[in-house]
Amino acid sequence: MSRCGMLLTACMLVATLAACGKATERERVDFERMRIQQRADLYDASHVFASGGVMQAPPTGAVSRESAADTGVIASGMYGKALATTIPIAVTPALLDTGRRQFGIYCAVCHGPAAFGGSLVAANMGPPRPPSLRRAAMLTKPIGYIYYVATNGFGRMPPYNWQLTARERWAIAAYVQQLQRTAATDSMSIRDSLNALTYARWDSIAAARRQP
Repeated sequence: MSRCGMLLTACMLVATLAACGKATERERVDFERMRIQQRADLYDASHVFASGGVMQAPPTGAVSRESAADTGVIASGMYGKALATTIPIAVTPALLDTGRRQFGIYCAVCHGPAAFGGSLVAANMGPPRPPSLRRAAMLTKPIGYIYYVATNGFGRMPPYNWQLTARERWAIAAYVQQLQRTAATDSMSIRDSLNALTYARWDSIAAARRQP
């Protein structure tokens, strides 16, 4: 490379570094304003409220918007003391699509994409693993059971009543019911089913080895 070429390259490098430096400084100033802003974090102390905390208890008698809109069996999943045997809202294609999407987000990670229990989480969790929602024991339970567990949790499964509305939980129940009535014919369902069988075999072998 000629001397002129080397000089030109050096000048371009200096200009580039200078431009980057200016951009970095500008970004630093912009973001700094956000970092040092006055704000209240959750659970912090506060001199503004009489309670001395940032978070305040809701007024006596306050209910969530969901609780106010959905009451009775829609909210509880029960008729009196008995679990609902039918879905108390209209099962439409839109509801099933909502159930499919929410199942994929909250349920498939443990129960498998087709509800057979062949998920990666189940493979690594060990017994008791997330169960298949298609097994015979589940088919005999009322549909309100699916809603009840989605609402209140079960075992290591957390409750989802704070993340999903009552109607979204019913949508999941409706989608699970649809899966229970659908044969495993597509590749995803077959793979989920075979994985679940593999995990069950692992547990059976492990249980046999523990026998004296």
